[in-house]
Formats: sequence, C-alpha cells, structure tokens
Amino acid sequence: MLPLLIAALVTSQTPAPPPAADPEDKAVLAAAQAFFDGMAAADTEALRATVLPGAQFMGVRAQPDGSVTVRRVAFEDSYGKRVDPGLKEWMWSPVIIRRGALATVTAPYEISRDGKTLHCGIDVFTLAKQDGAWKIASISWTAEPNACPELRKM
Repeated sequence: MLPLLIAALVTSQTPAPPPAADPEDKAVLAAAQAFFDGMAAADTEALRATVLPGAQFMGVRAQPDGSVTVRRVAFEDSYGKRVDPGLKEWMWSPVIIRRGALATVTAPYEISRDGKTLHCGIDVFTLAKQDGAWKIASISWTAEPNACPELRKM
C-alpha cells in the first residue's frame, strides 16, 4: 500500500505539459511582436502596419511622491510621427485572452535605449481582427523604473 501511495503522490506533483499553442494565439502574439520589431527598427511605417486607424496608447507611471501620472496619446501623435532610434522592448510570460475578433495580450516587459534599461512594467495590448489580420487597437502600460527585478521573476 505504501509504494502505491508514494507513486500517487509523485505523479500528482508532476506538472502537466503546456497546452498546444493555438495558431490564432500565435497570430495575436505575432502582431504585438511586430510592433516591438517596428520600434526597434525606428520604422514608423512598420509600426503603422500593426495598428488600427485611431489606435490609442496609455501609460501609467508612479511618481516618486506616490502620485500616479496617466498619459493618453493617439498613435498618430506619437510613434506615428517619429520613433527614437535605439529603443528595444521585449515581453515575457504573455497571457492571451481571445474571443471572436477581440484579443488581449498582457505581459511583463522591459524597454531599453541603446542597451540601457529605461524601465519595466506590464503591457496590455488590445487587438481586433479585421480582414483576416490582427491589428492593435490600443496599448496600455505601466512604467516602473524600480520594478525590473520583481517583474523579471514573472
């Protein structure tokens, strides 16, 4: 009886294999990655190809005094005009939620300029599928300069 109990405990501790990657989820993630790639290339046209007309951005930044600054801007008034060279952003552990033609990608991220970390945070992409392609409707993020060690563990 004891060997059977030990075997049952060991098998219950074994993690389940990850679920098979859904092709539609891969396409959603690829759309978000294409935005990062356009940013790294400082290519406004490549960025424009990833977003829907009227796409909106929102950054939430905690200030040293404890207050929070929320900044909203349209794509066309920001990256649609110019992208600073040397920027690189990457995310990890993305969570994709998709229903019909709507999807979100939420993930911790880090952004650097010329190899120097600017800050980390959480990105939230909202995407819509139009004409067979996933496009970004909005990106919201936190900008947390002191949170990189914590977020890198996620």
